[in-house]
Amino acid sequence: MKKQSTIALAFTLLSGTALSGCGSDGTAGTPGTPAAETKPAPAAGDKPAEVKPFTVTLRHTQIGESKQARLKILQDAVKEAESKVPGLKFELDGVDSDVNRKEKLRAEMAAGNPPHIFDLFGGADTALYAKNGKLLELTDILTELGLKDKFINLSEFSVDGKVYGLPIGGFQEGFFYNKKVFDTLAIKPPKTWSELEAVAKQVKDAGKTPFAMASKQAWVPLMTANTLWSRYAGPDITSGFAKGTAKWNSPEMAAAFGKYQEWVKKGYFPKGELGFEYAEQRNQLITGQAAMMYDGSWASSVFKDPKQAGDMVGQVGYFPMPPVDGGKGDQTAVNAGFSNGYGFSANLKDNELKAVKAFIAAQYNEKMQLRGVIEDNVLPSMKIKPDGVDPLLKEIIDAGNNAKSTFPAFDALVQPDVNSALSDGIQQLISGVYDAQKMLDKVQEAQDKANRAAK
Repeated sequence: MKKQSTIALAFTLLSGTALSGCGSDGTAGTPGTPAAETKPAPAAGDKPAEVKPFTVTLRHTQIGESKQARLKILQDAVKEAESKVPGLKFELDGVDSDVNRKEKLRAEMAAGNPPHIFDLFGGADTALYAKNGKLLELTDILTELGLKDKFINLSEFSVDGKVYGLPIGGFQEGFFYNKKVFDTLAIKPPKTWSELEAVAKQVKDAGKTPFAMASKQAWVPLMTANTLWSRYAGPDITSGFAKGTAKWNSPEMAAAFGKYQEWVKKGYFPKGELGFEYAEQRNQLITGQAAMMYDGSWASSVFKDPKQAGDMVGQVGYFPMPPVDGGKGDQTAVNAGFSNGYGFSANLKDNELKAVKAFIAAQYNEKMQLRGVIEDNVLPSMKIKPDGVDPLLKEIIDAGNNAKSTFPAFDALVQPDVNSALSDGIQQLISGVYDAQKMLDKVQEAQDKANRAAK
């Protein structure tokens, strides 16, 4: 995943004109049989061609209560696509994101039998699968469907100028905070590093947890760590690991993870965090057990849903991670991008290819993108006019607009085996088995091995 310019640029683009080729309902033109291939109507007495039913498998990760709005949007897109292709029936296969990415999809790609459509990460994953001929190239298809210039940024799904995947939305990461807890303790959102640490201490002294956390899945604590090391070592450092121009076990990286370990030892995260599933950290914030939570912008949808947030609707705010004293690089940079979406198998029959095109047209249009913003609080990946935005999401957008630059999540830039080593390492650090330096030495060993294999 390449570094983007600024969130401000992305959202300036949002004000662009509506998608060309849209129908009156705002959906993109649905692909049909090209005119040159249109068959004449059957002559009198001829029997209509028999429609043979066929199934297309769609692997998604929209499981769990917090993703119900996203799942409904997907289901509606699937229904629309099915109506455009005779005989088509989609088989939805819901899998946990981590399991899909690190286990199932890897194994399926190696065996040569991935689903027809599947949840895909941009960056390293896309580059790896494209290099091995596993992904359908979409460049000409986007032109055919009138979508060539409709995405804000496709760099994370592009390899050598060709497109191999489509982001479903964008994201940005930062701190959510419980306004009730802050008001009770007379705390204001911190703007400097010293203020952040002072807030954490005050919250801890008041008998509450400063930072909500659920570390059973390692990617959750690594969200905080990713921005932390980008403050200490600079937002550009992560792109150097796979190139061999930067080291995980450098002094700046050790300082970043040393700070994370310090927070663990001070009790700034909840006890038993290694046993908590991802959704639990949101509950910690909602119930007031924790005052702050570092998470992605997608989490904002939970805080506007009375069923999930209760009387905390409208009582959650947002601020970016403050600058670190003496940190390197742009200290306003935010972790943001368009790194998660859908990829398509390179091995498709003609009718399956028609189904893929119908799905793209049904899923990637102004109507569905706007639904994602309003119903699920997901930042759009396409150029739309986001009217009716939730106030919390507006705070997130404003925070991004105030940033001078962005950087992609680490897992879009490093090899899967390095990601696994880092995931194991952060959990070992939390449990106290590793200190920061030993953890990073282990990760660097995995990085060196992955880099040698890539040559």
